Amino acid sequence: MSEKNFQIYDSINDLNENQWNDVVKQSDRGSVFHRAGWLRAVEEGLDRSARHLVLEKGNNPIALLPNFVRRVELPSSLPSVVDRLDAKRLTSIEPGFGGPLFMGSERSNFEMMFDHIDRLLERDDFVNHRVKAANDEYLRYSRPFSEYGYQLSSGVCRLVIDLDQGWESIESNMNKSKRSNISKARENDATVYERSLEGEALERFYETYQQAMDRVGGTAYPYAFLERIGEELADRTELFTVEVDGEFAAGQVYLVDDEQSSVHCFFQAVDADYFDYYPSELLDEYGMKWAIERDYGEYDLGSSPSDFTDGSFRYKNELGAQPRPVLSWERGCSPIKWPMYRLGRWYLKNRNGSSELSSA
Repeated sequence: MSEKNFQIYDSINDLNENQWNDVVKQSDRGSVFHRAGWLRAVEEGLDRSARHLVLEKGNNPIALLPNFVRRVELPSSLPSVVDRLDAKRLTSIEPGFGGPLFMGSERSNFEMMFDHIDRLLERDDFVNHRVKAANDEYLRYSRPFSEYGYQLSSGVCRLVIDLDQGWESIESNMNKSKRSNISKARENDATVYERSLEGEALERFYETYQQAMDRVGGTAYPYAFLERIGEELADRTELFTVEVDGEFAAGQVYLVDDEQSSVHCFFQAVDADYFDYYPSELLDEYGMKWAIERDYGEYDLGSSPSDFTDGSFRYKNELGAQPRPVLSWERGCSPIKWPMYRLGRWYLKNRNGSSELSSA
């Protein structure tokens, strides 16, 4: 019998894509974010170094833990001793969701993978390693993770609508104001179109997306990232746009997760001049009906702080979406940098209630 081997790959391009995606498809917890196309889009569109941990038997992968190196951007308000950190984190996966996938013996493959985790974490002097998983089934690994030094936290949630209940039930469970907004949106002279994430449609979307992020004080992902998503996951992406008299009013990029029977709302752009047309509600209605027609089980409105006073949380919850925890396991790596990092995080939280460092 072939022996199992532990490997670290610095690029998804160094692996056989079909073999990688076979593991994703055959694992119960595989998702669109684990697929080679998403990993390549992150690597090349965001210029991030990969550290993919792979357990192989012969020449075939049987367990995967995709990871990316991220710099931790430290706020200028931190004490200078913390600000001097050369802080790098290893994440699985960001943006998106990750976590380990297994074929064959789950127990023995988990143990072998994490028995070798120190080789991965010590290689680049990381501050910490974070495993972020959206699938609730990852709770099965809570105790094994803790045995390898990881601590569970969940300050963020996804808001999800169960599509199996059908559109009439979904609409009846919405907040009264949301039902009213959808009714008004239908009466307006606005049309929803299905576009490809490329060319002029992508350019028009991205221009409005940048403006929307500037308006709310957010940071837009680079154009190259969205372009790479459209190239690598052409069969897994949908761009729906709202147009008024031929003018772009709003758009929503969806990631279609066949592995988990879910449709993810990932990027949205709304032109402020068209707020009165209620384009967000129009897109959500169209997106949910589109997903129901294709027998998807969930409509995932994306992540929000686990805080009912947050505007993003309220909007999604009023549509009838229910919160589900985003599970995150974290382990410190550097005996010097990790305590300093935690000190900086504590300082920010107690100084002004900010979680800026923890989400960097």
